[in-house]
Amino acid sequence: MIQIFLSQNKKVHAVALVKKETKCSIKEAKDYVDQLVQSKTTFTGNIDDQLRTLLIQGNKIEAIKLYRDHSGQSLAASKDYVEQLGQFGSANSAIDRILQEQAKPAPNYTWMIILLIAAAVIAWALLR
Repeated sequence: MIQIFLSQNKKVHAVALVKKETKCSIKEAKDYVDQLVQSKTTFTGNIDDQLRTLLIQGNKIEAIKLYRDHSGQSLAASKDYVEQLGQFGSANSAIDRILQEQAKPAPNYTWMIILLIAAAVIAWALLR
């Protein structure tokens, strides 16, 4: 809940929540929230959506950098997280592909029928 408040730029609400839940002083609650902000654990928007977008665009390295900057995790941990997210993303994209294929309109056979009729008329005219 604290990170939700921070992602919405509601730092005062986050401090109040920490103070209420831990029964600490305002200064201690503020220091705790400031530490969260400084350690870059808060995300703007949904970080997974941003990472998936980068992965779809083929920017895996950028996705790892973005996650590492936002989470403060090590390079290896960031790489593992992004790769795991990419595996789930590929499953989602496979589902998306199936849905897109199902949504495609049926092929239009109008021209083929016209050509067959024309060929039949020409054949009939030649064989008469």
